[in-house]
Amino acid sequence: MHELVLFVPGMLDPAEDIADQDIPPIPSIERLFAFGRRGRSAGSGFSDTLCRQFGLSPQKGQDLPVAALTRVIDDEQSLEGIWMRADPVYLSVNIEGIALMDGSTFSLDQHDALVLAADVRNVLAERGFSLEAPTTQRWYVQLDEMPKIRTTAIHEVAGQPIQHSMPVGEEQAVWRSLINEIQMCLHANPINEEREQRGEVPVNSVWFWGCGPLPELPECRWSGVFSDEEIGQGLARHAGVPYAELPEGVDEIRRAAGETDDILVVISFGLRHAQYHNLGGWQDFISYLEQYWFTSLLHYLRTGELEKLTIVTGGQKITITKWSLCKIWNRPGPIRNYIDRGTKPRT
Repeated sequence: MHELVLFVPGMLDPAEDIADQDIPPIPSIERLFAFGRRGRSAGSGFSDTLCRQFGLSPQKGQDLPVAALTRVIDDEQSLEGIWMRADPVYLSVNIEGIALMDGSTFSLDQHDALVLAADVRNVLAERGFSLEAPTTQRWYVQLDEMPKIRTTAIHEVAGQPIQHSMPVGEEQAVWRSLINEIQMCLHANPINEEREQRGEVPVNSVWFWGCGPLPELPECRWSGVFSDEEIGQGLARHAGVPYAELPEGVDEIRRAAGETDDILVVISFGLRHAQYHNLGGWQDFISYLEQYWFTSLLHYLRTGELEKLTIVTGGQKITITKWSLCKIWNRPGPIRNYIDRGTKPRT
């Protein structure tokens, strides 16, 4: 391979909250971070950083059109028009305010999703909007024109208080009122009472985000994309780049890649551990990265089977080549040393 770009959001952040002795042994990760050249990554937050890997950046005052991009994989029969995600969520009250819990924290089967989406659809229809629910976790609003608001990507607010992440802009009062109407409607839905009786959380709101039409993408540099989430899949399909689900480890990618290939790998499932402060889950995740990814990546750099590795995480990028490993004066240190505390973006 020529270059492998490994986008791993949330990889470092939890290390700030635990003692060094509670971090699992990760010698390959620490060695690669110590020998790498550090810089700032383009983007702030998960979807922004990922879209920029495809040359797509937000227009001033507008969302990244994530809804249109993920609809490419959820329902590609009608791609025209303006789309906004309206994902089902659970809002919980805690001492910091009202926090958002996204679909990674609860189960929602097709029956419950269809019944709840029907209520949301009725509220939206009164405003002239239509709702589609092609999956249980990703719902879509179709609009005739761009709303005069800017929203916050769900990855940036998951596990956080929502008060500073509500829609902003000229029409913010309209959209905040609409959210309140939907919340009241969902509160009265018998499905939510049944869910609580079963010990499940209610779906008591939706989160509007990612509005816009399907964008034009510049020519893409990637020879292939491997990802475990839908935005990367939608971007790859829209760009006409070969896509595959995330394999168990990097060895499978190395066997399939050519010498001149540039490969993008997105490992997003560890992000939820940072969002919801799940330190045990993060310990398992960082051990998985060490065993199935970084140990082999260090080997491939040493042997020349990989010319360049770029790790993107936590608002920074670390670039390592075979010659980087010759800097024997660089001593690996604890992984917390590489957390970018100065300008760490929200995840």
